[in-house]
Amino acid sequence: MFKLSKLFYSFKHSSRSNIQHNLSSFKKKRRQELLYNIGLYGAAFGCAFGAVPFYRLWCEHFGLEGDLDKKDYSMKGKKLDVFRKYHVEFGAETDPEANWEFLPVQQNVTVHAGETALVFYRAYNRNDNAVVGFATYQIFPEDAGLYFAKIQCFCFNQQLLNPKEELQLPIYFYFEPEINEDPLLKNCENIKVMYRFYKAKNQELAQLAENEYKHVKKNKMILQKLRDAKKDGILSESELNKIKNTKFTDQEIEDFDEWAYDNPLEAAEAQKEEQQSKN
Repeated sequence: MFKLSKLFYSFKHSSRSNIQHNLSSFKKKRRQELLYNIGLYGAAFGCAFGAVPFYRLWCEHFGLEGDLDKKDYSMKGKKLDVFRKYHVEFGAETDPEANWEFLPVQQNVTVHAGETALVFYRAYNRNDNAVVGFATYQIFPEDAGLYFAKIQCFCFNQQLLNPKEELQLPIYFYFEPEINEDPLLKNCENIKVMYRFYKAKNQELAQLAENEYKHVKKNKMILQKLRDAKKDGILSESELNKIKNTKFTDQEIEDFDEWAYDNPLEAAEAQKEEQQSKN
């Protein structure tokens, strides 16, 4: 009888110890999981919060223009098409005179209209002397080029590479949401962005930069006309083509209010305040 009592007491004591041990282990495991989740969410928030400041520091370090507050954000406030996707392929060519290696770091990305994307190109100077280069670009199909909006791009900026030096060059871009409504691009799923690097010659570079600036402004003017026309209803293909082929004078291009286009929400607010002050 005594042995049975002792055995029962030992079993009871052992079971209680096991339960306490298991409970302690469970609490410890739950605490570790909680700390892990807090750290994970904190890291994700930190990456999202620090993406733009990090990008600015990266651009400042390499001498690139990286002020996102002054760039083109005309897609702000517009609804994204979450169904239609565009597969964007990046290509590269180099003028033999430059003797650079020039390749996209990311071969392709998939984006929605209005969705921003950041990709990089890699440039390497094979020469034994420093070389200044600049890049131009083309979009295929050409009709898609109207909707290609660059927030940040190295094209038409002089890039100095010392002998055997390598540089990562960013492109921060999106496609205007109107691309989804262009009947000429209704079957378009693949878009190619081709960059070509040349050895810089000051006079040639200045002319190319001026032409590119006019080209970008003209695209914005056409898109603005499309948006104004759409207020009266859906555009036919012939009406769309007529607007896309609009010819602008140099004075019209110069007088175009680019700030209002780039900042539609702020421009609408300013116009509203101006109207209220008049009343």
